[in-house]
Amino acid sequence: MNEAAYRILDILSRRLGSPISINEITKNIDEIHGKAHYADIHEKIKDLDREGIVTLAKSGRSSLVSLNFDNYMIIDMLAEMELKRKQDFLKGRQEMQMLMLEIDTCLHSIPLVSYILLMYPEKNAKLNKAEMLICLKESDDKQAVEETKIGVHAIAETLQQMHNTRIDYLTLESKMFLDLLKSTESNTIRETLHNKIAILHPQDFWLGIKNATEKGVKMSAIEHETNPAKISEEDLVFNLARFGYAEIGPTVKQGKLFCIEYVIASIMFHDDARRIDAIPVIIAKNPKISYDLLLFLARKYGFGGKILGILRTLRNLVAHGMKTVDEPIRLLEAMKTEEIKANTKSIKEKLRLYNVT
Repeated sequence: MNEAAYRILDILSRRLGSPISINEITKNIDEIHGKAHYADIHEKIKDLDREGIVTLAKSGRSSLVSLNFDNYMIIDMLAEMELKRKQDFLKGRQEMQMLMLEIDTCLHSIPLVSYILLMYPEKNAKLNKAEMLICLKESDDKQAVEETKIGVHAIAETLQQMHNTRIDYLTLESKMFLDLLKSTESNTIRETLHNKIAILHPQDFWLGIKNATEKGVKMSAIEHETNPAKISEEDLVFNLARFGYAEIGPTVKQGKLFCIEYVIASIMFHDDARRIDAIPVIIAKNPKISYDLLLFLARKYGFGGKILGILRTLRNLVAHGMKTVDEPIRLLEAMKTEEIKANTKSIKEKLRLYNVT
C-alpha cells in the first residue's frame, strides 16, 4: 500500500458510515497527515474505485466516497492501514513502545479477547496516559467473562505501575459494542471510531464492522469526544426526561442525544444532591444500560466510589432485586473501590415517587 492509499483509507475509516467528498478527504488529509493536493488525491481515489476498494456516488457536482465492504481485500487493506498507523504513532515514543509490547504479551493469549483499540492515541500520549477499548468475544459462560474483566483490570494496574502511565480501559462484549455503534446517541464507541488505532487483531475488528454492515447495521462515527462536564443544562434536562426522570420546573426542549452513561457522568461532575438521586431512578428504568461503559467513565472521571454506593443501595431497595447490578458491584469490589455511601432515605423516596419498586 502506498502512502496516498494509506492516507485515503485512514480518512475514510475515521468517517465510517458517512460518505465524504474528495474535496473533504483532501482537507482532512492536509489537517492530519500534512500537505495534500486535490489532483493527486482525486487520481488515487479513481484507482481505488477501479480496484473496488472504495465506491463513488454522485451527489450534485461532487462524488461521495465510501469504503466498499463487498470487496474481499478491504479487510486486509484496512488491517495494513492500522499497522502503519501504529508504526507511525510509536515512532520516537520508546516508553509507549514498551507499553504496547507488554499489552500484546499480556492480553494476546486471553481466550475471550477479540481485539484492542487504542483510543485518542496522540492526545493521550501527550498526557502520559493510554485509553483502550478491549472487545471480548460473546460467551454463554458469564463467569468466564467476568473473570476476564477482573483479569484485565489486574493487568492494567500492573502495567500502570511498571510504566508510570495512567491506563483507562473499557471492556465490552461484541454485542454491546455493536449496540453502541449503531446508536443514534453520542457515546464513547461512536466517538472512538474517529480517532483510534487497532493495536491487537485489527483484522478481527474490521471483519466485525464488515459483518455488521452486511447485516444492514447503520453506523456513524462522531468526530468530537464528549466531555460530560460540559453537557449543557438544557441537554441534561432533555436527556433525563428521555430516560424517565422529568424534573419539576425546567421546560424540556429538544436537545442533543447523549447515552445514559454520559448523563450519569455529567450529574456526577456537578455533585448536585437533587440530581444525584436521579441516577438510581434512570438506572432502574433503563435495563439496557452498559455497566461496562459506566464503570469505564467512573474510573476515568473518579466517581467509582459514588456509583458503588448507589448500586448497592439500589440492589437493596428495589423489590425485583436489580440482578443486573450484581456484576458491576463485584467488578468494583474486585478493583478495591472504596464505597461512598448513598443517601438511602432520599433514594427510597425518589424511587417511590417515580414508581420504581
